[in-house]
Amino acid sequence: MGGAHSRSNGVPAEWLVGADGFVPKERYTHPRFLELEEDHLFGRVWQIACRVEEVEHPGDVVEYGIGDQSVLVTRAEDGALHAFHNVCLHRGARLVDGCTSAPDGGLRCPFHGWRYALDGTCIEVVDADDFTALPRPLRIPPVRVESWGGFVFVNLDPDAEPLLEFLDPLPAVLAPFHLEQMRLRSVLTTVLPTNWKAAVDAFNEAYHVQSGHRQTLPFVDDVSIVYELLGKHAHYGRLPGARRVLRPSPRLGIPDAEVDEATILRALVSGLGGAFLGEERDLVDDLIATGPPPGQTLLGAYQERRMTLLARRGLDVSGLGPDQMTSVEDLYLFPNVVGPVYPGSAILFRARPVPGDPDHTYHDTFVLQWPDPDVPPAPPKRRDFPRWRERDWGTLTMQDYENVERVQRGMKSAAFRGLRLNPRQEINLLHMHRTIDEYLTRATVVV
Repeated sequence: MGGAHSRSNGVPAEWLVGADGFVPKERYTHPRFLELEEDHLFGRVWQIACRVEEVEHPGDVVEYGIGDQSVLVTRAEDGALHAFHNVCLHRGARLVDGCTSAPDGGLRCPFHGWRYALDGTCIEVVDADDFTALPRPLRIPPVRVESWGGFVFVNLDPDAEPLLEFLDPLPAVLAPFHLEQMRLRSVLTTVLPTNWKAAVDAFNEAYHVQSGHRQTLPFVDDVSIVYELLGKHAHYGRLPGARRVLRPSPRLGIPDAEVDEATILRALVSGLGGAFLGEERDLVDDLIATGPPPGQTLLGAYQERRMTLLARRGLDVSGLGPDQMTSVEDLYLFPNVVGPVYPGSAILFRARPVPGDPDHTYHDTFVLQWPDPDVPPAPPKRRDFPRWRERDWGTLTMQDYENVERVQRGMKSAAFRGLRLNPRQEINLLHMHRTIDEYLTRATVVV
């Protein structure tokens, strides 16, 4: 057959997002839709595999699994970063499960002992003289790999755009937070009984705060949150156009004269514990005990002192405003990473579909912190929790996990046809679905 032609990816029209924004439930429940996502979405996008500090030293190896595909990210002896498919070219066995190290500079297949260098080149075949037709050199096909912000990204599509083009404009938006200088404290993985998109949705809007996290309303002004689409990605938080005073949600109807700034500030740093280190929380107690300096509010004094504290730790705060010391910037990195970024810390959630199962998701929590300049960084910890209820994830996350499980069960109802999203407060979700459709309906070129 001569020449190249394109073919349809076979996406049923009734499963695409409607012009009115209606999102059919089959996108969350049907195995065929997940299969399309695995092939035409996750097979084409840049996605976070690990942190740079997890492959910091020669011989470090991290496995990244997405759908039924597995990729190894390695640091070679010459310091180069590589990624290649996690498969032995002999009989197809997986080479590695999880994270490991290769102190001798090679990976040996546990089945028949074939050995590979850390760039995927086969460097040893047991009884090689028995084979008469092995190609030379023999190398596992590489996977695109690039890094930004301290994260290692991989892409299964050899023809994909460069990483920075895919990310644009996120690098500029997040530059003041210096993610590349943070250190990974831990990666915690569990399995959620929900679709991967529902797991993303729960952390990609604040519309649910007034019901799902009602206990935060005394110190969170959820009404003024601004949503912003950023290329394929999105963001929500207290951007410059939003009110920047520390106040309760207007939904509570508390008159300004009755607002106690000290109570709200103390509730904020305790209720959003992941954003504040112990030393930063202690600042609140000190300020409440002594009172702010003349001419300053309690809020202003805390913001100034926290900024000074972060600067002493080595964080360049020149790109941050005082108001960002007591606010949250929530990031959505298409397609499957979402979470809050703070000055000096971040908690990012990555959702990965369980192969062939639209009702379950691997959910990874990346906890990042600014390093203490006086303490050598500890190696990152990875822990697995097969059942999410066997661990206390913190009040807010536990509430979200409860709700995404409830959503997946409810979507099976014959009375439910699909999602009707809030066009302002859930715009990030709608944007995600429309961007997914761009990938699913993009023509496949066949040579």
